[in-house]
Formats: sequence, structure tokens, C-alpha cells
Amino acid sequence: RLARERGTEVERGEASRAECTSSTDHVTVPGLVVVEDYLTEAQEQILVAVLTGPQAPWAPDQTNKSRTGSVKRKVQHYGYVFDYQTADVLRNRSEPDGNCPFLPALSDGDENPGFLGDINAVTDDFVKQGKGWDVLACVIEKTRRHEFEIPDDTAAGRKKMTFPDINQLTVNQYRPGEGIGSHVDTPSAFGDGLISISLNSGIVMEFRKVSGEDDGDSLKKLVYLPPRSLVLMSGPARYEWEHQIVTRRTDTHQGVVLPRGLRISLTLRTALTLEGDPLPREESNQFPPLWIKEREEVKYKTALATPATERDHVHAVYDAIATQWHHTRGRRGVLWPGATQFLQNLPFGSIVADVGCGDGKYFPAIWEAGSFVIGTDISRPLLETAFENNAESLSDEKVADTRRVSLHRRSFQARPAVAVADCMSVPLRSNSCDAAICIAVMHHLSTLERRRRCIEELVRIVRPGGRINVQAWAMEQDKDSRRHFATTDVYVPFNAQPKYLDKVSQHSGSKKADPNVST
Repeated sequence: RLARERGTEVERGEASRAECTSSTDHVTVPGLVVVEDYLTEAQEQILVAVLTGPQAPWAPDQTNKSRTGSVKRKVQHYGYVFDYQTADVLRNRSEPDGNCPFLPALSDGDENPGFLGDINAVTDDFVKQGKGWDVLACVIEKTRRHEFEIPDDTAAGRKKMTFPDINQLTVNQYRPGEGIGSHVDTPSAFGDGLISISLNSGIVMEFRKVSGEDDGDSLKKLVYLPPRSLVLMSGPARYEWEHQIVTRRTDTHQGVVLPRGLRISLTLRTALTLEGDPLPREESNQFPPLWIKEREEVKYKTALATPATERDHVHAVYDAIATQWHHTRGRRGVLWPGATQFLQNLPFGSIVADVGCGDGKYFPAIWEAGSFVIGTDISRPLLETAFENNAESLSDEKVADTRRVSLHRRSFQARPAVAVADCMSVPLRSNSCDAAICIAVMHHLSTLERRRRCIEELVRIVRPGGRINVQAWAMEQDKDSRRHFATTDVYVPFNAQPKYLDKVSQHSGSKKADPNVST
């Protein structure tokens, strides 16, 4: 019996359907189990961060079953690809469309019973270390070993089941208003025990009893799945009841209207061979997970190749917000104390390379210390704002102390020496600088290789015996900090103001920039 979708996915934002879960409290779905608080808030937070972050391996667009277009929601596949067009699993991983990332696994030696004696403690340890992919591996292993109690008609009243052969994970991202049509997961593709874990937002899932006739009057059950909960569909719930998520922006649970938020679901299944046996686990503890094609490309790519993540979420963003960035940060003269102290201790007349200088907010501190500066940055709009640092404005009493340049230092900053350049290849001679600073740049580089390359360039341009100061955001933040990071590589939202974006658009001749940007 192939999966079938009675409805088609519709555009987001259509009128909500006022159905409350309490209206179906009397209905029981055999084999349906909901486990609330299956994960902790900290575990949820790091999973959301890593599964929506810059290293998330989103799948290419896939054609939907009705062949009317691509699947609207974003998905990730691990272990094996689920083909939405055929409603079947792609068993041959060597096929171009089937070479998805391996299923995240624990490190060698970590799967012994002693190590997993308290899987939650192990998971929490990875959470503290910010190892999101290891946390995901722990959740998968925990689910394989979890003993579910399923109500049945025997004298005992309950039977216990485990699903140790889980070998496939599909991650779905549902924006508010997105859903999925009514269906039964293909029995020939996946074994008993369909498991879904909800992250970040709750949802009402609708179950309908499969009948021989599509009369529209089948038995229905509405179930609210809160954040961090797990739902198991086994036996009749797996094979005899269809499930769906209706496309709407709100749900009604026990009389309370709940607005939907961004929901990430982890669907764990056991993919089967054509003979009905579990397929072998295809897993790895090498992170971040990559599609095979990407892994092959990485072998031949150098750090000089800018990843799309940086082009879209760093370069394009800073070009768009350059004016606002300068007005709200650079002109205020908010400098990192460690960098300022480093500059003040340099010998008089030092030549300083400011790699990733942005709007040149450290230039006044360099000039005031009696040094010369050469600034480079990938964003031309940011560099152009550096020319506002003229002698008259920077000696004005109204200027922030950290941006003020003494009258006898004016000659240092008559015209800033700047260049549009990538920190992967700084256009300066080797050993030509006495010092270099690279402030708040490293966390914008998305791979370890590119971070190493940047440091190698700093070492190359500074003379032997010179000094280098590199600072970046840390995952560990003080309790009173505005920022708290669940893992090491995440997107950080920037609240762009349209009035500044309009100025950038007019200046560049491009379309109006999107204020909902991230860095």
C-alpha cells in the first residue's frame, strides 16, 4: 500500500480551521503513544541551532507526489533519502539522488552499554561542549534503546517495544502555515514504528482511520504535540490511520488558541530492503554531515573558494546594512578593550594591518597611538563609510572618546588607506607590517580551513618579531550577555532598519534589501 495524500499542500496563511483537540478526546488510536518532555530545553536548543545553522545539509528541491511542483518545506535526509515523488526510500546510495549524509553516530567506543548507562547525562555533557551533531547522535541512539509502553488488549494491558534498527532520519522545517497532506508512510519502505520528535514549536496532528471508501466521514483524532515531545505510531496507528498537519497558522488545544512557530521535526524510521529486512545502517561520526557530492567537492576545494553560506549570510548582508552598521556601531566608538590595549602598546610609527576593518572603527585608536593603518575588508559599502573619519569630525568634542584623534595626530589619518580584499588573500607584501589586528572576523568564516587560512595570511604579512591580535565571539557568554549560543556555528539575527536599507539600495542601484537578514 503506497502512501497517498488526499489533500495537496496549499499556500501559507489560509484561514484557520477552528477545531479543538478536546472535540476528539473520546477517540482512541491504538498504537499511538505521546511522550512529553522527551528532550530537555537545552537539548532542544542546541538541536534547533545545528539543524538550522550554516552547516545544516538541506536537501535539493524534490518533486512532490502529485508532480505539481517541489515539496514546499525544507528537508534534510540522513542514512537514506525518502523520495517524495515515488513515496519510497532510495535504497541505492550510489545513485546521484540517494547520496545523502550519513546518519550521525557516536564516536568509536561510545556505543558500549557502560557509556550509554545514562544517555541523558552523556547528551547533556555534549550540550555543555556545544557539540550539536553529537547531541543528535545521542538522541538517535537513545530512541533506538527507548522502551515504549503501548496499550493493547492483552491481560497485561500494555506491551513493551523497542526499535533498535532505526536507520533513517528526515528533518522537516515547518514555517507557520505550512503542513503536510494526509498519508500513511509506505509500508514497503519503512517498518513498524514511525517516530517524530517536535522541536521549537508545538503542532496539532490529525489522524484519520483508513477506510475502503473515501466518504469524508471517517473516524478522526486530533493530537497536540508540544515542543520536545515524541510521538510513536505503531501497529494500527502506523498502518491503519493516516496522519496529516493541516496548513494553518494557529491550532486550538483544550480551548486555547496557540499560534504556530517555526517547527523542526525529527522523523526516525527503519528503512527496509525489498525483501522487508532492515537496511544496513549508513552512519558516521565525522561532522558536519555532508551529501556525498559535497564531500567529493571538499577534497578539491581550497580555502580560497567562498562558500555560499558566507556569500549569502555575510557578504550580502554587510553590503546591505553598511550604513546602519556605521551609524549604530562605528560612530559610537564601541571597541573591544583587548584590541584597544594591544594598539596602545605598539611602538610609535608602527604599520598596522586591520584585516576585516569594516567601517574602520579601530582607525582612530590606531592613529591616536601614533601608528599607520592599512585596512582591508570584503564589503565596499562598509569601507566607504570609513572616509567619514576626517580630521575635523574626529577632533570634535562631541565625538566618542575612542574615536577622537588629537590635533597633532591629524596627519596620520588625512586619507585612510583601504582596499576591498578577501582575508583569504590579503594584498600586502610578506613581512611588510609591524602588527596586524583581525577583530570580529573569524566567526564569519564558516569552515576550519578558512579560519586557518586567515591566520596564515596574518602571519605572512607581519614581519618576524611583529605582533598579531585576533579576537572573535566566543560560544561561552556571561550570564548577563544579550547573546547566548547553543553551539559553535549558528546564524545570529540582525535587526535591520528599512530606512538605512533604502539608502543602501539607492546608492547601489539594487533592489530594496530584505530587513530580515542574519549574520
